[in-house]
Amino acid sequence: MEKQVEIHAYHGWGMDDSFWDPFHAILPDELIFKTANRGYFGKPFFPWFEKDTKVRVVLTHSFGLHWCNTAVLSKADFLVIMNGFGSFYADSAPLNTLSRKGLELTIRQFAETPEEVIQTFREKNMKPYSLQMNAQPGLNRERALDDLIAMQSTRFPILDLDFGAVMITMDGARDHILLEPRGKGLIEPYVGKKHSKVFEGTGHALPYTNPEICWSYLCSVIPIFGKYENND
Repeated sequence: MEKQVEIHAYHGWGMDDSFWDPFHAILPDELIFKTANRGYFGKPFFPWFEKDTKVRVVLTHSFGLHWCNTAVLSKADFLVIMNGFGSFYADSAPLNTLSRKGLELTIRQFAETPEEVIQTFREKNMKPYSLQMNAQPGLNRERALDDLIAMQSTRFPILDLDFGAVMITMDGARDHILLEPRGKGLIEPYVGKKHSKVFEGTGHALPYTNPEICWSYLCSVIPIFGKYENND
């Protein structure tokens, strides 16, 4: 039997696949939802699309765009980038300096107190809300540090992804990690179909803190999602 919709989700730095739990909880049961795990906590997991899936959707949050398998991206009909970035550093001069100094400080502190850095980072993700998302035990320090260092030279030009997917970006206007929304600028050079949305009053952990508005917006721009929007 042909599967209608399959969604894969990739979390950002310092998180694990449980980051997607609030978003997954509001999705209709008919949708296949697979969460990848980078391996900062728990075993790494990299899902593949089923051969008989009709519509393939990839969700990435923040650094998740950079560790998502390009072979998976090449099969996506829709690529949804939540609080994503090409370069970690902000474009505008004052914020660019803050980005660089902040990342350098995080790397230095992580070498000394990694668990504290992870927890502080998660708290900044939740802002402007006071939600708590505690990390699991068993942090893979080497992998987390390697990715932090890699973030100093990240580059993700959308033009390199010449596969015809619809690009959708969603950003929180009060992002305490990236300091400014990046989505629209990230996909601006892309010649294919694209949509961008900035949500006022929301922060970096958009699909965790505000899953309902994320889902509603996706239903407005992904036609097959629309028929599920009002289903309980």
